[in-house]
Amino acid sequence: MTESLLSVEEARLLYQAGDAAHDFDHVLRVACLAERIAAAEGADVAVVRLAALLHDLPAFDKSQEPAADRRNAHHLHAADCARCLLRERGASSRLIEQVAHCIAAHRYRDETVQPQTLEAQCLYDADKLDAIGAIGVARAFAYAGAQGNRLWCKPASSIAPTENDRSTPGYTPVHEYVFKLRRLLDSLHTPTGRAIGRRRHATMVAFFEHLDAEMAETFALSPEHLLVGQDQSYLGLAS
Repeated sequence: MTESLLSVEEARLLYQAGDAAHDFDHVLRVACLAERIAAAEGADVAVVRLAALLHDLPAFDKSQEPAADRRNAHHLHAADCARCLLRERGASSRLIEQVAHCIAAHRYRDETVQPQTLEAQCLYDADKLDAIGAIGVARAFAYAGAQGNRLWCKPASSIAPTENDRSTPGYTPVHEYVFKLRRLLDSLHTPTGRAIGRRRHATMVAFFEHLDAEMAETFALSPEHLLVGQDQSYLGLAS
C-alpha cells in the first residue's frame, strides 16, 4: 500500500534542494531507523514509512518567508505538503491525518505539537537519532558550513544561556550541542529509540569533549602575538 502511494525513488525527487544536513540521505536514514523502531515497538510500519519519507518536504513550499522562518516552521509546511500529495494520490483521510500528525510532531524545538501516537513517536525518535552520534556531529558541522558559521569559538562549558541565537555567525556546532543535541536523548519516547540513542549520545559527548580539549591545547601553545586583540578568557589563557 505504501509503495503504491509513494516509492523511495519518487520521494528522492522531492528533495532536490536540501542542504547536506537535510537532504535525501538524511530522509533515507530516518526512514530506515523509523521502520526499525516501528517494527520493534508494534507501530503501523506503513504510516511510519510514509511519514519518514515526507517529513522534511521542501518541494512545494512557495512561501516568501525568510529562510530562517521557513526552517522554524518546516515541520508544519511538510505536514501540509504531505496532505496535498497523499490526497492527490488517493490516500484515505485517516491515513493522511496519521501521516500529517507524525510529520507535524517531529520538531524538537516546537513543544506545541507533541507526538500523540506511537507512529509519531517512532518518527520523532528516528529523526533525533540522526541528529546525535557520529552522523549527528557530521550534520551539525555540515549545517554550520552551509550557514557560513564558525566551527568553534569556545568550549561547551563557557557558553552562556543567552548565546542561543542560531542566526548569528558566532553560533557554532558546539552551541548546537549545548542547546539541543546533548538534550535529545532525554526527549526520546520509545525503548528501542532510547537504546540506540544511549550509544550515539556517548559517541557525541566524547567527540565534543575531545574537540574542546584539542582547541585548549592549540591555543595554549600558540605564540602570544597571534592572540593579541582576541578574547582569551574562554580559552583559559587570561591571567
